[in-house]
Order: sequence, then C-alpha cells, then structure tokens
Amino acid sequence: MTTTPAPVATTAGHYVARVNGPDGQVPIDVERIRQTIREALRPTVEGIRVDPEKASNTMTDLAGQIALLLPAAEARYRVLRPDGSPYDGMLGADFDALQRRLGYERPSPHQYPLNASVWMADLARSCQTLLGLVLDAQQAVGDRHTAAAR
Repeated sequence: MTTTPAPVATTAGHYVARVNGPDGQVPIDVERIRQTIREALRPTVEGIRVDPEKASNTMTDLAGQIALLLPAAEARYRVLRPDGSPYDGMLGADFDALQRRLGYERPSPHQYPLNASVWMADLARSCQTLLGLVLDAQQAVGDRHTAAAR
C-alpha cells in the first residue's frame, strides 16, 4: 500500500489529499476533518446545554474520518518508525486499540452529554495525530518534487 497522497484543490477551495489505501485511492478532505476536530475539541462549559444532535453528528463524523485515515496513517507510521518508537505520543499498538475502539458503543449525548464530550475530545486528538501522519507523507512527496525540479 502506498501512503503518499497527492494534493488536489476542490472547487470549494478545500485542501484534499488523495491517499492510496488498500482499496485504491481515497480522497481525504483535510479542511473538513480539521473542522470536525475543532468542533470536537471545543470546551464544554458547565451549565450550558450540549446540543445532543450536533454532538451525535460530530461523533459520527469523527468515527468515519478516523476509519478513513487509520489504514494510511498506520502504514506511514510503520515507515517513519520501523523501530516502533512514538510518533506524537502514538505507538504501533495504539492503532489496533483505536480500531477496536471504533467498534465500541459510543456514549449517548442525549443521556450522557459529558461522557460524549470526553469521548469526542479523546477521538479528536487521535484523529489529529492520524491526520498529521498522512500530511507528513504529503509533505515528503512535495519536498521530493521540489528538489527534483531544481
């Protein structure tokens, strides 16, 4: 599996990385993922009601984005850290744990809004790390193209 994405600009001006995954090329809307991460990491203020529908949608988006990023990010990790050393606090075993976690039942933002907020923040940080791995691959490709053009 190749983990070197090629940049593409969408008509909306979003930065999209195309990653070669196990099932072919997968477009990753970097701006949308970053927006979801920002939404999930927004502080929960005590006494202010959390919109359960919005939280539920953010949780669904995060889980889908992590599932999309996970294979390419894990492959990139194995290239960058063949010795298994941490990448931004993440170890090789963390990829398996994250994959298993996606299969767990999510806390209901209707019944347990604080638990849902903690779940979102935790997965948002993991998503940020996975996106960083994929974008590191993007940067490496760009650096090689720039050097070859000289």
